[in-house]
Amino acid sequence: MAPKCGVCIEADSKYKCPSCLTPYCSLSCYKTHKATPCTKSTPHPPTNEDDAAQQPPRSFEENEDESGWRLRRAQLEAIAASDDIRRMLRDEELRKIIQRIDSSVTPEKDLDKAMEGEALKQFTEKVLAVINSEDKSHVTQA
Repeated sequence: MAPKCGVCIEADSKYKCPSCLTPYCSLSCYKTHKATPCTKSTPHPPTNEDDAAQQPPRSFEENEDESGWRLRRAQLEAIAASDDIRRMLRDEELRKIIQRIDSSVTPEKDLDKAMEGEALKQFTEKVLAVINSEDKSHVTQA
């Protein structure tokens, strides 16, 4: 069972704030949460031993990413607001693939293997289309 939304405290959460890991259920709750600054938090340890075995700790350093490889807030919001992406994420198989990659010791290798299948390939194409359309609208508004 998913934890309750940390903003509205009513619905089950589907997402976590990338900065403080507060769970939230929707774009509107995300915007409400982001209206006040949050602080970067360390991930909470898994609640049982099975979760700990499935998700090895990984460290990410800010300076590892090359410039331009991180999504901007507007791009993330466009992805979160996309009905097509939300529909695709209802697919249990796709969610398992993403979870497997996310918890992998060798995520790049597992991503390459998963991209051979249609489910992840179609999903990434849709995400890229949303990001590119957001970039184009950002340029025309500037």
